[in-house]
Amino acid sequence: MRDLRFSVGLFLIVLSIPFFSFSGDLRLECIINDNDNCNLYKNTQIVSLLTMTIGMLLAILSRPGGTGIDLLDKFDEEKAFDEISLGFDDTPPLNSVGVVEQGYEWVEHPKGSGTWFTRPESGGSWTKYDD
Repeated sequence: MRDLRFSVGLFLIVLSIPFFSFSGDLRLECIINDNDNCNLYKNTQIVSLLTMTIGMLLAILSRPGGTGIDLLDKFDEEKAFDEISLGFDDTPPLNSVGVVEQGYEWVEHPKGSGTWFTRPESGGSWTKYDD
């Protein structure tokens, strides 16, 4: 993900430079010719400048060598995603086979986790067993 942000940042910089330059030339020509309505070129330059700034921020804050800001450099996106995904209860697949006791089928999922799921002996969807 970091490489994608870096690439998008560089792309935005490269894309906005010609627009900024060309609209600046047109704005200067408009001002020299004493035209009153040169706001279109000014607004195009402002949008190009904002796009260039966003591109620079993306490129700098996600560059492979780090940002120099400890909080950002130590942040691990994959670890954060894994922690979030652990909060969701993954149920076993419907075709899982468990142990039948007292009219219910029991299965530990994932194996060795200590998390048990039950369903009626006749089948159906799994339900997490709460002690």
